[in-house]
Amino acid sequence: MKKKIVYAVAALCVIALIVFFAVRKGDRQRTGEPFTVKRSNVTYATEQTGIIKAQVGAIVKVGTRATGLLNRLKFQIGDFVKKGDLIVEIDDREIVANLRNAEAVVEEQRRDLEAKKAQHVYNQINYEREQRLLVKEYTTRDNVEKAKRELDVSRAQVELGKAKVKEAVEKLKALKVTHSYTKIYAPISGYISSVATQEGETVVSGLSAPNLITIIDPAKLEMWIYVDETDIGRVKPGLRIEYWVDAYRDRIYKGVIDRIYPQPELKENIVYYLAIVKIDPADALTLKPEMTSHVKIIIEEKSNVLVVPNGAVRFEDRKNVVYVRSRGKTVRQEVVPGVRDQRYTEILSGLAEGQEIIVPAVAPAAKKPAGSAAPRR
Repeated sequence: MKKKIVYAVAALCVIALIVFFAVRKGDRQRTGEPFTVKRSNVTYATEQTGIIKAQVGAIVKVGTRATGLLNRLKFQIGDFVKKGDLIVEIDDREIVANLRNAEAVVEEQRRDLEAKKAQHVYNQINYEREQRLLVKEYTTRDNVEKAKRELDVSRAQVELGKAKVKEAVEKLKALKVTHSYTKIYAPISGYISSVATQEGETVVSGLSAPNLITIIDPAKLEMWIYVDETDIGRVKPGLRIEYWVDAYRDRIYKGVIDRIYPQPELKENIVYYLAIVKIDPADALTLKPEMTSHVKIIIEEKSNVLVVPNGAVRFEDRKNVVYVRSRGKTVRQEVVPGVRDQRYTEILSGLAEGQEIIVPAVAPAAKKPAGSAAPRR
């Protein structure tokens, strides 16, 4: 009998402790920091990762179509060049000799043409003279025909001479173009990012121009934002963004989404879509290609709406509720939440401005307000 009594007492104690802690837990859920429902601004944003990239045309690889010894390389990696600056000179002695020879040929052909023109003028005069003499019977018809043949031949020789002069001039122009390849000028302003050869080396031009120098324009940058497929439905051109890079953690850059590529990117079995943002030239001076950026895409902004702290909205019994302080008691009130940011949740209905609610001291991490839009991490 004594043992049964002891067991009964122990069981009652256990039940009492369970009831005590259950009641105490229920009380804790209804206690916490008070908050007065107010109006404020709410900004819903999604966070993504981006990469700084050079725009099309921002990187130019400078090659050569001339073959020869590289006599002069004026710039090295890291140097800044302006558009039009002379950056490379290639040995041009052979081309200069060919140019002089071509100029001499042009001059010779022109002198030969002048001689043929003079002969043609003489033959024209002689033919006309023979025609007048034939009228007066001072010459024969054979002489007239001979003068006519000589005139026709001289006319053909003049036309041939003109063709030879034109050919020589075109060859001279081609050589001048070839000579221009021996001096290479910067096509854009920017920094030298790579140099593939040095002074004293021989460059050989083939079917494709060998790359000598690469120039990057630091002001022409854009950002590729890798948007998760679960968020791409809310992202569209024209949305504002804010971003920062690890090199300048205290600086916030801003921009606008310019376009979205329809072709997906697959990385680690996750589908992403590229959202492109043109970077302001002033910001681009402090950024560099291939930097990783941390991007916040501002999806929606609401101003002057009813808000409560995020921790105040609980999901219980398949309902979004808050604990309202009324007449000294804490009661549960169903609400309809709207946009949510890092601090506040918009309340569409269920509360009025000025009401006092209780923000529970501990909010279960697994329970989130249904319909709220929390930023993606």
